[in-house]
Amino acid sequence: MSYTDQNEFSALVHLLDDSDQEVVQMVVQKLISLGPEIIPQLEEEWEKALDPHVNRRIEEVIQIIHSDSLTADLKYWAKNHNDNLLQGAILVARHLYPDLNVLKIQNQVEKLKKDIWLEMNYNLTPLEQVNVFNHVFFSLNGYRGAEEEIQNPSYSYINTLLDSKRGNPVSLGILYLVLANQLQMPVYGVNLPQHFILSYHNHPIQPEQTEQEIRSDIVFYINPFNKGMIFSREDITHYLHKLEMKPEAQFFVPCDNVTVIKTLIQTLIDGYETIGEKEKIIDLNRLLKAIS
Repeated sequence: MSYTDQNEFSALVHLLDDSDQEVVQMVVQKLISLGPEIIPQLEEEWEKALDPHVNRRIEEVIQIIHSDSLTADLKYWAKNHNDNLLQGAILVARHLYPDLNVLKIQNQVEKLKKDIWLEMNYNLTPLEQVNVFNHVFFSLNGYRGAEEEIQNPSYSYINTLLDSKRGNPVSLGILYLVLANQLQMPVYGVNLPQHFILSYHNHPIQPEQTEQEIRSDIVFYINPFNKGMIFSREDITHYLHKLEMKPEAQFFVPCDNVTVIKTLIQTLIDGYETIGEKEKIIDLNRLLKAIS
């Protein structure tokens, strides 16, 4: 869908340089109200415009439309489709890559899943299954933690991770989790302070289970940032002790997918804070608020 009266549309765009700021604001709000469908037309007008002020305002309108659309989509995902963690990660990536090739991402994930599935035997023990997964994911496909650039925000985006095969604890954890769940492995995300890990359970979590029952069903924990290293509850306690933090129950049990995506957004905010990208931080805080 597009704005059908091209002459009227062009006139609206040219009014972005009107000397009356009230007129400019009315035009901006009108263009924003037309939604994402008019972005291709705005881009055409941007290419034709000779006035840098008009160009700048077109860019601002496009940015606002993208931001509003993404905020609404992420809010809808959190309420209605949060069982699809990959979709949540893709939505977050649209923050920086609004024209993201979603089909490419889905195909890359599908290929990884097939690579692991071909090597997997479900008669194996949990530890043996994870060893097979780790071998295919890390050794054969080359995924690894970006240890030297752990705070670089680009490694939080799922498309960057899939293309570069390097990620931070949260992005690697999300991809590992998405693949494990597609392979019907009872693996869940655990939100540790300054880290993100996974838990492997004897059985899939059921809605009626208590926190104690869930915790007692955990076989071991997995650290995707360290090539899928296996560790125990005692190792988490030791880690928290080094951070001078109390071993609270929430650090040992899985969190839901909305919390995982909130952690991903917060990781991006922290990364952009290190390089002073204030506008991106404002946008990301808006996304965070939308699902909080």
